[in-house]
Amino acid sequence: MRRREFITLLGGAAVAWPFPVRAQQPPTTVKQARVGVLAVSPPTPAMLNAFREGMRERGYIEGQNLSIDVRWSQGTFEQISALAAELVSANVQVIIAWATPSVIAARRATSVIPIVMVSVGDPVGSGFVTSLARPGGNITGFSGFTADLSAKLMALFVELVPNIKRVGIVSNSYNPNVMVQLWETEDAVHKLGLQSQVVEARTPEEFERAFARLSMERVHGVVLLADPSVIEQAKKIAELAQAARLPTAFQRRENVEAGGLMSYGGNIQYQFRQAAIHVDRILKGAKPADLPVEQPTKYELVINLKAAKALGIQIPDKLLALADEVIE
Repeated sequence: MRRREFITLLGGAAVAWPFPVRAQQPPTTVKQARVGVLAVSPPTPAMLNAFREGMRERGYIEGQNLSIDVRWSQGTFEQISALAAELVSANVQVIIAWATPSVIAARRATSVIPIVMVSVGDPVGSGFVTSLARPGGNITGFSGFTADLSAKLMALFVELVPNIKRVGIVSNSYNPNVMVQLWETEDAVHKLGLQSQVVEARTPEEFERAFARLSMERVHGVVLLADPSVIEQAKKIAELAQAARLPTAFQRRENVEAGGLMSYGGNIQYQFRQAAIHVDRILKGAKPADLPVEQPTKYELVINLKAAKALGIQIPDKLLALADEVIE
């Protein structure tokens, strides 16, 4: 089955923010803004604070003229669907949906309430929007990936761990977008002449079993595909990787901050902050159908020097020069 057919069937880092610090005057067209946040894993405080700050700069103050209702689930698709229905019943004016499963649930719950997606891999292929330029429905927001991201991440990982021959890949098939990443990552691994071993995980116990299996398979490094569960379990994953003495690569800087080796990808905090722009426009009357879906304009490379030293890895000067941040 082709990847777009598969997705359609299923769906049927601290940076310098270039924003003014002064708040604008409160909006005159919105007396009380009610925003729902839907996720399959809890958004980090930094993500939510980034959104609050973005709204504050546009005159919305939580507890005064803004309420934020956060709903998240670690369970089944039925649970996230129920949470989406709860937000609809709560009469929120906009739903922010983090990651593909949440967007699927929100879309099934409402075709009327605007949905601002955050960190979704292929919104056109998933059927969320007609096109990036003109979404055409009640969904807009941010796509977190581009076609060459997986290949670039693997190339950087191989440069950082030059003796790598066998790569472990941690996937979560519950998330359709992770399956896209899996196909692209396996393709990149094989083009580099390496072998891969794929395991599934999204809970603490599953991550324990995954690293035990990868250690037994004698992989030389592990790529963890971007999924909210990987951020939620960031500390656990770092501990498991350190115990197994396995280098790790991620798409999210949160995992490197927690003790992982390296990450290369877009910044989710930035997307949450930018989501405030879309929400503000929608609250003032703009239609999601007319708001273009944004893609990352910059990926950031983050390296954890302490993790590298613990693994006995000498980071090449070239990568240190390329890194947007080196954590010591």
